[in-house]
Amino acid sequence: MGFSTGYFEPISAPLCYVLRHSQIDPIHSRANRLIPRLLIIALGLAASLWGAASTAQTLVLVSIDGFRWDYLDWPQAANMRTIAARGSRVTKLRTVYPSKTFPGHLSIATGLHPTEHGVIDNYFCRSDRTDCYSMGKGRKDPSWLAGIPLWTLVEQQGGRASTFFWPESDAPFANRLPTDYRAYDGRVPHRERVQQVVDWLALPEEQRPELVTLYFSVVDSASHTFGPAAPATLSAISEVDHQIAVLWQAIESINTQQDADINLMLVSDHGMSEVDPNLFIDTNTLPQPKGFKRVNGSTRVTYYQRDSDADIDGLAGTLDSMSDGRWRRLSSLDLAERHFENHPGVGDVIIETAPPRVFRRGGGQNADLRGMHGYPSTVEDMAAFLVAVGPDFQQGRVIPEAHQLDVYPVAATLLDLKVPDNIASDGGPLRAILLEP
Repeated sequence: MGFSTGYFEPISAPLCYVLRHSQIDPIHSRANRLIPRLLIIALGLAASLWGAASTAQTLVLVSIDGFRWDYLDWPQAANMRTIAARGSRVTKLRTVYPSKTFPGHLSIATGLHPTEHGVIDNYFCRSDRTDCYSMGKGRKDPSWLAGIPLWTLVEQQGGRASTFFWPESDAPFANRLPTDYRAYDGRVPHRERVQQVVDWLALPEEQRPELVTLYFSVVDSASHTFGPAAPATLSAISEVDHQIAVLWQAIESINTQQDADINLMLVSDHGMSEVDPNLFIDTNTLPQPKGFKRVNGSTRVTYYQRDSDADIDGLAGTLDSMSDGRWRRLSSLDLAERHFENHPGVGDVIIETAPPRVFRRGGGQNADLRGMHGYPSTVEDMAAFLVAVGPDFQQGRVIPEAHQLDVYPVAATLLDLKVPDNIASDGGPLRAILLEP
């Protein structure tokens, strides 16, 4: 693929084919028949355990990749909006930099900035390594990864974690894997993902995981290919909205019938901006002097000095003179403000553009790209969302703004876990969603 966007599933077929054959299925009677099936499973297990009250808390953490902050108020997200009204919501969940899938997901999962957990982009190199990172590489080479993600924290403190596709959740952290995990396979239908989560939640209390994660990429994929407000993106939002309704109905049933304590949190890793192929910047026109490795990150281009004699100042001057307002070179102050420094992956020279532009090899020629993320959090379209509902969350609480890094300490508090000393936040304004903060 021509750019790094997370678990990007390109959609190149016509819209009518997408709606008939892809995971972006409109809500219809066949899908609705899944709800009774899930309830039968939950109720059947509840009957066998009647009278046994649960004392263990469970958090189901669901990521909807690319779900922009304002999508929650669109008609296609009616179920999630209803769920949010029964719990708490964050209007704008601010993102780490860059607002990319793997950095964002790992910051949510570890409570660390990307330069601290190690995955600073979906694809990047380092000045101290000859190889480069690409999405999911931690599974085979965990030396790229740092920090203690929530699923590892749960396991270290005697609990059980079950993950379904959360980025790098199939990689060992601190030499540990979750009790249950799945290697990423975007072909797995959404209904099967939800069914597996419900099966985990319907386990007897002593076997039920304390943490369950779930991941959907379809909104991100559609909005990249067609645009943030395209019909295919709206269909993707509707599809995920339906799956969340199915999941929440099953959780409510288990909570009621088993007196369980299962909570649901919905988050996204970033938003999405509309981009214009007519304004794309062809990376073939950028300088590539000897002694540097150039890496295109779509919203920015990074140069790594590979030869100590390579002229950094000369390259910087050339890029400044070529800009013509299409990009700006990031200063050390810019990087410090974004907590993007003191890491061998940061690079030596970075140029960054703004929407509706992106960097792309070949420019806008034959571009099947209408949406992009990765811009700084000052771009409003990059904001994500958060919804929290369940026995341990406040009802009717609306928080105007919080940060992705607030999720980790709040989740840990909910699950009664001791957190590492080096996490970046104490929970900030997000603590207000807890019934007992």
